[in-house]
Amino acid sequence: MRTPRITDLLASLGVFAARPPVPPPAGRFARPEVPGDLVPALAALAPGVRARVLDALGRRGPQPAPGRPRTLTLPAADGVVAPARQVDERTCGAAVLALLALAGDPRRALELSRRPPGAAETFAGFQRTLHARATRGPGGLQAWPVALGTPPWGAARVARYGPVRYTHRVVGGRSGARVLDAAVEAAAAGVPVPLYSGGDLAGGVSTAVPRHVVLLTTVRGGVATIYEPSAGRLHAVPAARLVAAARERGDDPLVAAALGGWPHVVWALLPRDAQG
Repeated sequence: MRTPRITDLLASLGVFAARPPVPPPAGRFARPEVPGDLVPALAALAPGVRARVLDALGRRGPQPAPGRPRTLTLPAADGVVAPARQVDERTCGAAVLALLALAGDPRRALELSRRPPGAAETFAGFQRTLHARATRGPGGLQAWPVALGTPPWGAARVARYGPVRYTHRVVGGRSGARVLDAAVEAAAAGVPVPLYSGGDLAGGVSTAVPRHVVLLTTVRGGVATIYEPSAGRLHAVPAARLVAAARERGDDPLVAAALGGWPHVVWALLPRDAQG
């Protein structure tokens, strides 16, 4: 019998545990449309930089092999290799939101590649901006302690992937596998999904709450690719093992590595609709 988790209690009470939204149609949002006015600027870039601008998550290339993660680099017109890492211990969620936005908006990715401070500094500033937005409420008032990172409800409000907007669901109890199945289906259809990872009450209350944020970038051939922002790497994990870790004890080392050292997913941001 597994150790109880706070997310199981929330799910049993029906808190943040409504039925997941219907996943998006396969392929509809997989490749963001490139505005016509960007074509000349993109053509002037080196091929490698152009590829990164148009594919900020590296989804069009080969998947990393399970147990052999690879570094995800930012688009940089100056040729400087800059890993896509979170800027500090509080901004894992903001780094995920930043990569999500870049992946869904070629114009923003192109701007980042050409900013004078460089891609790394621009990416760091983007993280800070998104972190501030996700922790503030109506009127710009602070609604969540900045030191505690990015709450799922704040992240869902700020998250953008092109025209796609997000909602959030707790991963716990009987509905946990259903939420993760929806996340896997959305990623397989072409929409990346932010995931919160954490532990259980065996390590105390501080480990049983959401502790880290990663991004499920794609699912192909039953294998999930996950961006882990503390190291700026892409990990490959069989999707079935990712879902199983939410139901069981969660001692799968391959899953834990992809989730930033935490054993299982505790929350998910799911695509809910597209506007515009």
